[in-house]
Amino acid sequence: MYTTSDTSFPSKLKALRITHGKSQEALAKELGISRSCLANYETGNRQPDQETLIRIADIFNVLTDYLVDRTDFRNFDLTRSEMDELIQIKNKLNIYNDFLDLSSMDIEGRIAVIQFYNHINRIVKNEEQ
Repeated sequence: MYTTSDTSFPSKLKALRITHGKSQEALAKELGISRSCLANYETGNRQPDQETLIRIADIFNVLTDYLVDRTDFRNFDLTRSEMDELIQIKNKLNIYNDFLDLSSMDIEGRIAVIQFYNHINRIVKNEEQ
């Protein structure tokens, strides 16, 4: 069973379904499962098999890894270099979280703080030379 955090499969599935304006009945029909089965996925009482997980990802145009919380990237609309840059930023965020509480900021705010920090570091390094 899954936990019910905002990043858990049940939460993501329900959020995607609602965002796309689908009822449980409509999505269940599209997936070829019962509405109660889908409801159990959304409450974390059941897990979809791999085939169903792939169909869910296809319907919502997201990665299966996103659904099961193995990545924060929903899909591959990014180029490889953009994805690499985002991974570097995410790694920096994790480093900076140790001494600066960024947890309450949205991702844009976190990126702005890191860019500012890097800008200040460049200025300091230039003054030292």
